[in-house]
Amino acid sequence: MIRKVWSGERNLRFDGAHYRLAGAHSGPVPAHPIGIWLGVYGPRALQLTARVADGWVPSFRGDLAQILEMTARLDQAAAAAGRDPREIRRVLNLGGAITDGASTGTLNGPVSRWTDELTDLAVGPGFDTFVLWADGAGQLARFAEEVVPAVRAQVAAERS
Repeated sequence: MIRKVWSGERNLRFDGAHYRLAGAHSGPVPAHPIGIWLGVYGPRALQLTARVADGWVPSFRGDLAQILEMTARLDQAAAAAGRDPREIRRVLNLGGAITDGASTGTLNGPVSRWTDELTDLAVGPGFDTFVLWADGAGQLARFAEEVVPAVRAQVAAERS
C-alpha cells in the first residue's frame, strides 16, 4: 500500500488484511526512491521482510549467534519468496566499546578485534552498513577514524 501511495497514480485500489484503498489518489511522488526497511526479529516478521522489504535493520544486543541465526532465516525466506537474499540491504546497529586492552567479548576490545568482527559480518551475512551507538569520550572518533577504514580495507582484500 505504501508503494502505491508513492506511485503518483490515481484511483488507487488495495484490499489488504488490515488496510484498504478504494479510489484514493497518491500524494506527491517522492523525489527519489524511498526504501521500506524493517528492524524485526521474529520468524514471521523476518519472512515479511524477505518478501517485501528493501532493507533489514536489527540491533546487536550482545548475542552474535542470534544475529547470524536471524540472517540465515532471512536468507532462506528470501529464497523461498523467489528473491535473491543479496537484494535486501542489511544495516546493523552496534553497541560496544573500543578499548586499548584485551577483548572482553564481541564488540568490546581493541580496533583489531572490531575490524575482524565487522569484516566477518560484512563478508559472511552481508551487512553493508554499521551504525554505532556508543557511550564514552572518543568512541565515535575511534570508530570513524580507526575501525571504519580498517574494515573497508579488510573487506576489499577478502572479496578480491
